[in-house]
Amino acid sequence: MVGYRAPAGLARQQEEESRRRAPRPLYGTRTNVPPEHREPVLDGVRGLAISAVLWHHFVIYSGFEPSVPLDDILWQTGSVGWVGVDLFFVLSGFLITGILYDSRSAGRYYVNFFGRRALRILPLYYVFLTITFLIVPAFMDDGTADQLTGDQVWFWSYLVNFKIAIDGWANPTHLGHFWSLAIEEQFYLIWPLVVRMLSRRRLLLVCILCFFAAIVLRVLVQLWMQPLAAQVLMPTRMDALAAGAALALITRGDRGLRSLGRWPMVTLAASLGVAALLYGVNALRNIDPLIRIVDHSLLAAAFAALIAIALSSGRSSVLRLLLASVPLVVLGKYSYALYVFHHPIVLLMRDFGLQVDLVPTVFHSQLPGLVVFTAIAAPLSFACALLSWRFVEAPMLRLKRYLGRSEGEPLLARRRNRVQRIRHDRTRPRGS
Repeated sequence: MVGYRAPAGLARQQEEESRRRAPRPLYGTRTNVPPEHREPVLDGVRGLAISAVLWHHFVIYSGFEPSVPLDDILWQTGSVGWVGVDLFFVLSGFLITGILYDSRSAGRYYVNFFGRRALRILPLYYVFLTITFLIVPAFMDDGTADQLTGDQVWFWSYLVNFKIAIDGWANPTHLGHFWSLAIEEQFYLIWPLVVRMLSRRRLLLVCILCFFAAIVLRVLVQLWMQPLAAQVLMPTRMDALAAGAALALITRGDRGLRSLGRWPMVTLAASLGVAALLYGVNALRNIDPLIRIVDHSLLAAAFAALIAIALSSGRSSVLRLLLASVPLVVLGKYSYALYVFHHPIVLLMRDFGLQVDLVPTVFHSQLPGLVVFTAIAAPLSFACALLSWRFVEAPMLRLKRYLGRSEGEPLLARRRNRVQRIRHDRTRPRGS
């Protein structure tokens, strides 16, 4: 039977109607691909996070002592650089939850996820521990070697944050920053089970509960344990992970980030405003216990809002151009190795007396010394990161091809295919 052919005007009308009814991109108007698959902005977020952490440790471990207003500003910016770790946690919650949620219907869900995570995280981590605990002690006297390796079991088992919470900083202190890697690894072990079992709506509820539970737990931990414990345990820091996870789930709703409206901008402004107010009050009256309880949650909300704004912004927006800039994207690419190597490097520089006071001051400012210290520490850290990428990380990542894809059919690909089927059905000649 010869099918009926719609008039050209009617066909165009049907095509326009199909386009109007088609779901918009999940992250705004820019892309049809979830950002964890290809999104330079997120590499830029990593770069921003590692930049803050690097600057923090360069300032506080360089022997920098502010004595003039300029130095005071540098010290203040460096002293708050620890917030980069909170940004890492939010981004990790966002990316990992997105990967897990998109792959829930895929085969070998656990094998693929844990296999791919292991190839990304474990090689560099255990190579570094092998050098620290097995090779370096061979060149030390017994007493020094015993001091270096006494707490090594906590590092090998990714439980060093518990050791710190119980007894304070573990030996060697040069690896003290590994507490955050332990938190992320513990999150990787638990969260896949939760995502696999619950619906998106229930997962969002779990994220909200975890966010506020972290605040309560920080109160309880500070009452019953040393204050440091509230900063290094996964349950007391899960608000940042939960904030990122909630954002990933919101983007996978029917309206994506558009469902948030102006809330990301309001949340970012309000969170940073309250945090600034608290720190301002603290300068006049010591309220450190209160700040230690609420600051991480305020930062978690602010950073989740920042990521939402960045993903939904246009290509020419200032924020997007900044985060997609080459320096931040490159720093983001090597951020893991930079994080691992920079801390022992700056502490070794301190141990060998390479401090800012070796450089003469200018108008009583130690800025020249800080510049020299940074000019040594930053290239050394980056060189180690490049070597790690070339000889450890990249070769191991190539093994991912032996695993299945960690995600199922991307959510937007499914939507796009569904729209194409609807469009085809509407334009198909009647009776054919």
